[in-house]
Amino acid sequence: MRLHSLALRDFRGVKDRSVRFRALGTTVVVGDNEVGKSSLVEAFGLIFDLPDDSKSTRIRDIQPVGQDVGPEVTVELSLGGRELTYSKRWLKNRSTELTVVEPDGRRRSWTGREAHNEAERLFAENVDPVLWQTLMVGQGQSLVLPTPADAEPLITAVTAESGTPVDGASMPLVSAVEHEYLRYWTPRGKPTGDFARSAKAVAAAELTFKQALQAMEDVQSDIRRAERLTLDLEDVSGRLADHLTGVEELRERKQATDEILLRRDSVRSRAETARARLENHTRTRLERERFLDEVERFTKTEAELAARRADAELVARTAAETVQAAEAALAEVVELKDVRRTEVQTAERRVSDLMDRAELDRLIGQQTELVEVRSRIAAAGTILDRIKVDDATVAALEDARAAVVEARAALAAGVPEVTVRRLGAEPVELSGTGLEGNVPPDLGFDESTEVLVSGELVVGVPGQVEVTVRAGGEAATLRSRVDDAVRREKDLLKKAGVKDVAAARELLRKADTALAELNEARRTEKSLTAGGDPGERIAVLTARLGVDGAAADDETEERGGKQPAVEGVPGQMSLFAEFASPLDTLFDDFDVPEPEPDDLTGAQRALDSARDALAEVERLLADAEFAVAQARKAADEDRSEAQNARARSELAGERLAAAVEALEVARAVLDDEAVATAEAEAMAEVEGVLEELTAVQAQADEAGADQVADELTHALAVAKRLQDERDRLRDALRTTEGRLEQSGRDGLATRRDVAELELAAVRAEHDSLQRRAEAARRVHETLSRHRAEAQTKYSEPLQSRIESLGRSVYGPSFRVWLDDDLAVAERELDGARLPVEALSTGAQEQLAIITRLAISHLVSTGEGSVPVIFDDALGWSDKARLRDMGALLGRAGDHGQIIILTCMPDRYEYVPKATFITLDG
Repeated sequence: MRLHSLALRDFRGVKDRSVRFRALGTTVVVGDNEVGKSSLVEAFGLIFDLPDDSKSTRIRDIQPVGQDVGPEVTVELSLGGRELTYSKRWLKNRSTELTVVEPDGRRRSWTGREAHNEAERLFAENVDPVLWQTLMVGQGQSLVLPTPADAEPLITAVTAESGTPVDGASMPLVSAVEHEYLRYWTPRGKPTGDFARSAKAVAAAELTFKQALQAMEDVQSDIRRAERLTLDLEDVSGRLADHLTGVEELRERKQATDEILLRRDSVRSRAETARARLENHTRTRLERERFLDEVERFTKTEAELAARRADAELVARTAAETVQAAEAALAEVVELKDVRRTEVQTAERRVSDLMDRAELDRLIGQQTELVEVRSRIAAAGTILDRIKVDDATVAALEDARAAVVEARAALAAGVPEVTVRRLGAEPVELSGTGLEGNVPPDLGFDESTEVLVSGELVVGVPGQVEVTVRAGGEAATLRSRVDDAVRREKDLLKKAGVKDVAAARELLRKADTALAELNEARRTEKSLTAGGDPGERIAVLTARLGVDGAAADDETEERGGKQPAVEGVPGQMSLFAEFASPLDTLFDDFDVPEPEPDDLTGAQRALDSARDALAEVERLLADAEFAVAQARKAADEDRSEAQNARARSELAGERLAAAVEALEVARAVLDDEAVATAEAEAMAEVEGVLEELTAVQAQADEAGADQVADELTHALAVAKRLQDERDRLRDALRTTEGRLEQSGRDGLATRRDVAELELAAVRAEHDSLQRRAEAARRVHETLSRHRAEAQTKYSEPLQSRIESLGRSVYGPSFRVWLDDDLAVAERELDGARLPVEALSTGAQEQLAIITRLAISHLVSTGEGSVPVIFDDALGWSDKARLRDMGALLGRAGDHGQIIILTCMPDRYEYVPKATFITLDG
């Protein structure tokens, strides 16, 4: 199939548009977003899918919103050797028209539903749907790698190229083996059908037999368990009775010792009270001793700190005088630094002024060169605007010239050639229509002429004879072709404004030269304006220097002329210096300052000298500031030390007063002798209570009062545990006896025998099915292995074609591996082999495009070939890959029809021989 043209009217946002595609080669359709590029592909699908009376939402969606119009699509294409013109309009004024031109030239037409059915039939007969969907890449699908194993034209192509049949006489055997295999196994190799059910029946019978055997074993186990539980119950009951007797004895002992424990608790309480009273009197004595010690210590400290305070205040006054002297010296150095800084600023302004003037000279030269370059750009642009010839125009003229030559050659071969020669004295007259060449109205003596007759030639001798020569019916067609070719050539020459193809080529050569000159001038202009417009910088510098702007403009226009003198510019003499007399001593008595240097080198030396002087002053200033800082630091430290000494002295006095006051308050409550007496009395009381507590504790230890309570608690816990154990054994024995009674009623032995017979029967049936299933699997595996080997052979042409195309992009190390569906599964590059899913987005997209081009190349020579359509592809490729992919798309266009829809034409600027069609909004 080849798509020649596609016309849309009132289709979504498209009012009226017609696009014609190259039958062989690459066509790039360029347009902005929402201009209707994807609508072209959608329209082609709708015209074959839905009749004109369809109520589908797909049809309502393509009708322009708010307009009562019928969407219309017309397509011209080649299909199975036939030329089809197919037109359809939906919703309003519905119509369907189909015109088919057969290979033998017969023309047939259909309308309405008959036209739709015939077009649908032709499309289904000649276009494989899998191949069409594989090679038609919609918007956002460029990353999807094709799986074309079901595309019949591709399978036919690779089969023919590899010489390995995929189908044929072996297919009935394959189907039979597959059918027999699927009776017993799933496609993944798991049991199914009767075989799976038989395995489940065997498992169920085995489980039933195992359960019967387990039931018999459980009965024997319960008998042994009942005997063991009976013995354990008797043992636990005896031990529990003996233990309860001991518990009663412990209870009686505990009642006898409770009175001793109560008396011991009372004595302990009085001992704790006496000990607390002793601790209070001891704390009072220690506090009194601390007060006496603090008064003595603070008195001594207060005297020492008063002496230190006097010494620190003397040192602080001396440091303050040193700071005043250092600050006076610093002020003198600061004043000298200001003078030196003023000198440096003056020298810097002079150097800056001289540098600006040098920069102004350079910019004026650059501006002059820029004016010249821009005049060259304007001249080249004027030449290019006048030339209307481009590569497409020259190619069209050459094609038109070839068509004229071909048509005339066909005319010369298909019409009669008549030679007329005058032999006698009688005149011979010539006239007629459709004559090729310069035909004279009559012939002179012994004169002859040769005429190609595509219409009618009349040769007459007045009064004697008249001969009429008429060409056949085909001559009119040949003549019409010649006229059409000549008329097309003249129209193209007139449109291009040239007299012939050679003149067009000459204009194209001039246009190329002008374009090269224009590009070179633009590069020069870009280089000159890389740092900004020189004119703006010149204006800034002239304003800063106070130079007249007209003078700078004159410099730009007349770079070689003499420049006007400017005061202070290096290399030019000042007017005052020029006319000053060396004998003029009018101002000798005055101290004239040294004149400023007029050259940049002298100004720079003056600036360096000023900076050196400033640096020397700054060094002196740094020394003075350091001296002041050190004096201030010492003064601050001495002043801080004096303040700290004063604060410590005052704090010592406050602490001494507070300690004296606290001692007096404590003595007012209880004097020193009374404190010692109270502590001695409390100590005697504690010793008496402790003696009584020791006697009571001896009685408790002798009676074992503390151990009786713990022994009773432990004995009660043991009794509880023995009772729980007895109850548990009793319940377990009852449960076991109940199970034994129930087992006697169930007939477990009979059930075991029945289960064993059933297991033997289902095992026999399963073994038979398993033998048949294993045989089917072995045959299937053997046949599948041979088919896989054959598939590897017939997939080799597609793999080789993909690798051949890919190596033109990635280099000689590029390799791919295909899966069973002929889809690319892995890629190897520079020795690194990765699955497709692990590749980058750009690499996946490029691999998908290469695979589709390889498929198109394989099927391009067959009748089942279809165009390759890419809608908005190559969005993830870098500049280098775009160049390689563009070259690949150009070569692929030599073997088939490739249509690219894009809003980014820069991606495809490297596609050679591509036809670009621009869609306007």
